[in-house]
Amino acid sequence: MVILVVTIASAYTPRVAFANGRFPKAQAIVTAPGDETSIYLRASFGVVVSHDAGKTWRWLCEQALGFSSQWDPPLAASKGGRLWVALTDGARSTLDGCAVADVPSLQGELVADLTVDADGTHVFAVTSAPGKPAFVWRTGDVTKGPAAFTRFGKGLSGFRFDTVEIAPSNPARVYLTATPDGAGKRAHLFRSDDGGATLRELTPTLPNDGRLFVASIDPHDPDRLLLRQLSESGSDVLLSTDGGKTFTVALHMKGAMFGFTRAPDGSAYYAGSGDPHEGIWRSFDRGTTWEAAAKTSVFCLHATASRLLVCSNPYVPSGYAIAESLDHGATVKSLATFDDVAGPVACDGGSKCDVPWPDTRAAIVTSAHSQDPSSRAGLVDASAPSDAAPPVPAAPPPAPSACGCATVGSGPTSRGALLVAAFIALVAGRRAQRGSRVSQRRVEPDHRPTGAVH
Repeated sequence: MVILVVTIASAYTPRVAFANGRFPKAQAIVTAPGDETSIYLRASFGVVVSHDAGKTWRWLCEQALGFSSQWDPPLAASKGGRLWVALTDGARSTLDGCAVADVPSLQGELVADLTVDADGTHVFAVTSAPGKPAFVWRTGDVTKGPAAFTRFGKGLSGFRFDTVEIAPSNPARVYLTATPDGAGKRAHLFRSDDGGATLRELTPTLPNDGRLFVASIDPHDPDRLLLRQLSESGSDVLLSTDGGKTFTVALHMKGAMFGFTRAPDGSAYYAGSGDPHEGIWRSFDRGTTWEAAAKTSVFCLHATASRLLVCSNPYVPSGYAIAESLDHGATVKSLATFDDVAGPVACDGGSKCDVPWPDTRAAIVTSAHSQDPSSRAGLVDASAPSDAAPPVPAAPPPAPSACGCATVGSGPTSRGALLVAAFIALVAGRRAQRGSRVSQRRVEPDHRPTGAVH
């Protein structure tokens, strides 16, 4: 059966190959704090941008943003709509997608993560590379003009940062997760009470050892912290009410929890699985208890004040690249597939994205793969086996019989397509990426130079 699946998969691979050898896939969503209009969707072929709340979409290519191959850059959006892009050798930022500027203060650094404070006026970064100390960096007020990053403290040796988040109610409180350079347990949590200048490791008793990601910090209480953990037993949301000293398991999933986000005011929290049978889960009591919502395959989640944004696989029946929910995840409605990308961001005098656009368009458009929409499920993610998502002790993938990946929405599917969908599920279960803004933007640093999440 596995041989048959691989044979079917390989038959489709040449039709969707990019220069970077990857299958087109939606991966992460960011918006600037308080901005309901501009949406940035990171994909495996660049960044797709909307400045009208999802009505129209344009493309920012890898060449313009300064990365290539299989690196999936962490993204952040600051107040005023400036997009920040983390790179293996620094960072870049852009307001309009045309003028893309290097960040001189981070030049030569491998930027492992980016985030912004609650009002989006300061950008935080962590740099992390094998054999080098890991550091926390912060800008001045980016709304007042170009702001350099300042490096804090003496750095952390022997570890590489995965994620960083700032407490909305106390910007001096910073939480970070890390993995060691060498052997040993993978789950490490650090906290700073002076904006990242000094770090201390917290050593709570956790249910499993596996990669940790900062999922969310309560907007009103800096001691209320949620982590996402990926381990051999599956995926867990871990809740702490004492600043990271102790944790309880608030939610467990058998599959890979690709998405996690919360409403800006903390009124709702969301988690999402790549397995549509697990789908979206939500919490209305600050992450203490959870209930099931829409049954859809989740690649990422991002909540704004008015809606929940979901990204998924457009190459299945009724599939979508990005969708919205206006009822707290109970139902989702497609906003766009990759067919809806109108072309590169329009720039006076053209851009670096104009030349590669025709080939990219041919590869990403869903209707180009078949006249029969149901056969889109026969496309396989050719990049998944080598795509450098965090190489965790992998969460066990959903059993093929429970995947349902080929039946998101409605429509007929062939047995061959279902077999391919099962193969996709097996791969996806082993590619446990972080979820949404507080999620899918990281990769293990030792994979980044040749290809990297997010």
